[in-house]
Amino acid sequence: MFPNIPPEAQAAIIGGIAGGILGILGAILGGWVQSRTWYSYEQKRAAAEKREQWIQTALEWAANGRKDSLRRANLEGADLRGVDLGPDPNGDRGADLSYSNLRRTYMRDAKLMCADLRGADLRGAGLTFANLTRSNLEDTFLTGADLIGADLTGAFLIRADLIGANLNYSKLTGTYLRGANLTGANLRGASLGDTKLEGADLRGADLTRTSLAGANLRGANLTRANLGRAFLGRANLGGADLTGAILTDARLEGAQYNRETRWPDGFTPPPEAIKYVEPPEAVKLEDDVRHD
Repeated sequence: MFPNIPPEAQAAIIGGIAGGILGILGAILGGWVQSRTWYSYEQKRAAAEKREQWIQTALEWAANGRKDSLRRANLEGADLRGVDLGPDPNGDRGADLSYSNLRRTYMRDAKLMCADLRGADLRGAGLTFANLTRSNLEDTFLTGADLIGADLTGAFLIRADLIGANLNYSKLTGTYLRGANLTGANLRGASLGDTKLEGADLRGADLTRTSLAGANLRGANLTRANLGRAFLGRANLGGADLTGAILTDARLEGAQYNRETRWPDGFTPPPEAIKYVEPPEAVKLEDDVRHD
């Protein structure tokens, strides 16, 4: 490369040039990594600060006037136990939390009557004994949510995602669950009387001792409720309309029905199901269900 320079000197020159290039590249790379680290830290810090602002806003909304919208709020992981986000005494609308991030939010005993939770992300949220009567949970994500003993009377859960949710002893009387996904959900002892379940997916759900008296599960084609592999042991099916429902491999040991119960065409109740004349005793909330 350099004919007039001894080989040792050439090697030293080449090594120096290569070292210089590597040093420059290292400095550039180090600066880039440092800038990316700083940017990531600033993003996380800003997000945490914004979330704290949303929590404060939610608490202030509950305490002072209920006027500002909480739409698209980021309340992920917030502790909102017992918070009142329902309507004021003179109103008929609760908080607007539509499309908000409420993942893993802890809202035990929270008051969310008439709240707008359409499209909200409540995956893994703790809503034990929360009051959600007449709330709008249409298209809401409730995968794995804890709704033990929650009151969802008259709520709208149309197309809600409740996969694996715990609805043990919850109140769902008159609730709209059309097209909801309840695959693998725990509904033991829940009250679903007069509930609208057309097109709901209840495959593998646990409906042991659940009251489905007067529930509407009828449908045709894509609106058929799917109870395949569901557990319906000792469930109350008195007056339930199961016309068109899918009952493939459903477990009906001790399930109770009456002459008002409507089964799918061609379906014969198994001998382990019980036909009654008088309605069975209502399922009571167990005393220890509120234990922490």
